[in-house]
Amino acid sequence: MGKKKLEKFEDNKNSKFIIEEGKSLYKKTKGKWFKIFKNNNPIVLEIGCGYGEYTTNLAKKNKDRNYIGIDIKGSRIWKGSKESKEENLLNVIFLRIRIEEIRDFFSKGEVDKIYIIFPDPRPKKRDAKKRLVDKNFMLNYSHILKNNGKIILKTDDVKLFDFCIKNIKNHLKHKNLRFTADYYKSKLFLKKTNIKSNYEKKYLSINKKIKYLEFYSNN
Repeated sequence: MGKKKLEKFEDNKNSKFIIEEGKSLYKKTKGKWFKIFKNNNPIVLEIGCGYGEYTTNLAKKNKDRNYIGIDIKGSRIWKGSKESKEENLLNVIFLRIRIEEIRDFFSKGEVDKIYIIFPDPRPKKRDAKKRLVDKNFMLNYSHILKNNGKIILKTDDVKLFDFCIKNIKNHLKHKNLRFTADYYKSKLFLKKTNIKSNYEKKYLSINKKIKYLEFYSNN
């Protein structure tokens, strides 16, 4: 492991913006997020948040909501935690866990909204169950969402997009499913609330169409 990565991991141990294994709050968050944030504002997750730029930008725009970026890669969430510290974003926490464990960290109905922003499409058929929009992941998200909680997906990958829609229709209790294969030419596009991740900027620069969907839980 490189020196810089080790330094990032050491920073993570001391960061108040990161909850990870070895810290006092690890596996003590379930049902207690309002207490952790010290307010009763809505809880919003970004699944597979990577470097955290989407999470931090959401937090800057919406100070009346609490944002939790979830990823297993400590060297990535380090960047988001660093920016959160520099910007003094008191409504951001990064949770370093595997997405499979999510129900161990959130109670049923504890979450208001979930973003899945340009997840790894994992195109090989044998990796289908590892896609963050696989039915088992989606059922877990639905479990921790409150009734009428919202899920939003953005992707450039057609197969992943179709795979997600199929799983929603076949396996989830849902309502008001809306989707488009070309977000920026759709009525679903809202300039005021739109945030472009680094991946999205990259895909737009090579004229890739952005796929988008949203739906509400019907728990």
